[in-house]
Amino acid sequence: MPQRRTPCQHRIRQAVLGALLLATHSTGSQAQVLHEFVPDVDSNEALATLARTSGGPPLVSYRGELVGPPDTTVAPPLSMIASSGDGRGQERPGRRSAAFRPDRLTALESTVEYHACFSPTIAPFKRVTALDAVAFGKDGRTPVLGVWQPRSDSVAVTAQHSDQSDSARDRFWGYVELDLREGRRTPLPSVAPGSHLLLLRAEPNVALQVSKDGADNFFVSVAGALPRNKKVRLSFLTDAPQGYFAQPVPQVPVNALAVECRPMPAGIRRRALRLASELGVHASSSLPEALAKLTAHFRAFEESEEPPRDSGDILADLVRSKKGICRHRSYGFTILAQALGVPARFVQNEAHSWVEVKLFGAGWMRIDLGGAAHGLNATGAATRPVYIPENPDPLPRPEAYERAYSLLAGNVRGLRGSLSRPVGASQARWLARATTGSPGGRLAPFLGMPTQGADPAAGSVDTGRERLTVRLSKHRYSVVRGEMLAVRGLVLGPTGQGVAGLRVEVSLAAVDQSRTLLLGVTLTGPGGDFGRSFGVPADLKPGDYRLVVIAPDTPRYAPAMAY
Repeated sequence: MPQRRTPCQHRIRQAVLGALLLATHSTGSQAQVLHEFVPDVDSNEALATLARTSGGPPLVSYRGELVGPPDTTVAPPLSMIASSGDGRGQERPGRRSAAFRPDRLTALESTVEYHACFSPTIAPFKRVTALDAVAFGKDGRTPVLGVWQPRSDSVAVTAQHSDQSDSARDRFWGYVELDLREGRRTPLPSVAPGSHLLLLRAEPNVALQVSKDGADNFFVSVAGALPRNKKVRLSFLTDAPQGYFAQPVPQVPVNALAVECRPMPAGIRRRALRLASELGVHASSSLPEALAKLTAHFRAFEESEEPPRDSGDILADLVRSKKGICRHRSYGFTILAQALGVPARFVQNEAHSWVEVKLFGAGWMRIDLGGAAHGLNATGAATRPVYIPENPDPLPRPEAYERAYSLLAGNVRGLRGSLSRPVGASQARWLARATTGSPGGRLAPFLGMPTQGADPAAGSVDTGRERLTVRLSKHRYSVVRGEMLAVRGLVLGPTGQGVAGLRVEVSLAAVDQSRTLLLGVTLTGPGGDFGRSFGVPADLKPGDYRLVVIAPDTPRYAPAMAY
């Protein structure tokens, strides 16, 4: 029999600082919640020590979870091939393109396939092709993108690059299959341009050489005898600077790093600067202002079955019409940014395109511009944690952008249930429905929710795993904005026993459907108990909220939620 749901609201009052009142309700296996910035896990230092000293293959400590090396007895989801795509539209999985030529197909596709090869998964942002040069195409007028320095330099494989305790970098396991050819470089996907290779293992064992070109595209080539079947399964440990995924933009002139931009034909530069000025960006602009205006413009593009009017200048047509999907947005952004003196790259894989910009004194940062297909099917990601950027997105996020699958919103399938990504109004509306007793909707099958009319207390659609129950120590909380909210409770297994070592996520969900905020995460103790004080932001908008506490899914347990 379904448990009766009770109202569970709290309010941040309009007075100075305000007060926060919360009521909670407990359920068994439930849906998961999409949310925002994640502070450090309490015991991350202990897990890092365990990962360094446990013996055997290294373990990656990620937000309270230990991620082991890939199972090489299982075929990897991605096979990298020593040949290139044609540079048009989506690249074929495992192929790297030497160039990108724009097109006028500005309508969204239905669903695209994404092959996950990293754990934690960075879907849909696996780096396969990065292009940093702008030149005229064969017609002498159309700007095309390529690699300025295709020659590659050797990359060392050494664990001395990074230590698990380095709080400014995160580690990832990678797993791919290489289709090797003598005398040719096979592309190797990467997490970030500043990634290090810490460990490399090939099955069967073969001597390999890793290199990367001037746009930080990674390659593998044969340094010894080639296996008879030319197929090699490669598992590797890599890392990436946290600032690549998001970081504050330094207050410097827009052209502070102009000396590092690749040369651009004068004719393209003049056209690009004219278009940038139409967007309110000039050589006198600051870098934060320029990136904010460029990002706001290209994130506000709309897909269209009707392509932009053909004036003979496809760059201008795309920018002025604000029509296009991810590759059109990234193409235009890259050219305008480089013309302004911002080192920028166009990055692409089989499912998505985005840009990278180099920040003065801070390295490269990824900027997603949205414009994805109607759906994403992620292969090989179901058992992997989802990577969450440490820092909030510093750039404007129009409402249309919030619906992009690059935020793991909408029709996304194949990811593990415990999603943790920045979200917008659409996800907040889903959370409000989930916590007021209205499970269902188009996100339900993907998120593991019971279907409409099912008993939420009887378990989720994932019946192959054991049920958990989350219980909180009290039903009503009050706190002042800017102060600490102490949350305590238990996570119980199917027989009522406490379950130790589980991740617990504590969030606030606005009842008015405006936002969802993850306050933080912690781990259960030996008896299944958890307790931690979480800071409530001083600038949190007043209104009605719900406290939501989740034990995400694991290979053994289905997820559970109390609210």
